[in-house]
Amino acid sequence: MLKKLWGNKDNRTAATYEEYLEKIQKLDKERLPSHVAVIMDGNGRWATAKGLLRTAGHKAGVETLKNILRTADKIGIKTLTVYAFSTENWKRPPAEVDFLMSLFSEYLQKELHAMNEENVRIDFIGKRDELSASLQKQMEEAQDLTKNNTGVHFNVAADYGGRDEILRVAKKMARMAKNGDIEPESITEELFDSFTDTADDAPVDLLIRPGGDYRLSNFLLWQSAYAELWFTETNWPDFTPQHFMEAVLDFAARERRFGGVTNA
Repeated sequence: MLKKLWGNKDNRTAATYEEYLEKIQKLDKERLPSHVAVIMDGNGRWATAKGLLRTAGHKAGVETLKNILRTADKIGIKTLTVYAFSTENWKRPPAEVDFLMSLFSEYLQKELHAMNEENVRIDFIGKRDELSASLQKQMEEAQDLTKNNTGVHFNVAADYGGRDEILRVAKKMARMAKNGDIEPESITEELFDSFTDTADDAPVDLLIRPGGDYRLSNFLLWQSAYAELWFTETNWPDFTPQHFMEAVLDFAARERRFGGVTNA
């Protein structure tokens, strides 16, 4: 068994990119996580530690995201879901919220063509009613352009909250039951799952959180019921493809029982 790694305080990983890649390529593909979720945390702390504005941390975090998306695709991860903006992030100072929305729009404008060329399929999960009309249009255009791509499925959670998603699904099924479209007794986990924002994807296998905090922060609560968790104190702008592959290798070494027991 590989040693379970919970991140390195000195921001170093145990092997080079090539060494990690070789280890992953030798793995039985069944040991790879199908769906990896990432809470991209620590941008503000990274910037503050360097005497920079928090916005500088968010810009650096975008560069990290591009590298991690390419790495996920390269090693055969089917779905990558990232936490870009939560339902609670509206509580941040208006100037920071405005910057994040502008950065989101800029990222789509600059990177969409490259993602499409690299066969990435992009989707957005969460609510959209509070987002600007122009940003909503960009999101729809991005989804439409890449909908037939067969590479990594890249979900961006924007104005997303796990509890909000569960409430939205519950209300939808309640309306269906009220209208006679379904019977309450027919509601199963599978039916509930079919109405979630990630209905096309497998449940989360591996959830990664950089930044030093050890909590889910209302992210993919339904989908992460049996996710393996991997934490590191490394802030997101310093999070490298080596860290990502380190987490994947750690996942591959774990024994997943889903509430059961192993055979004696």
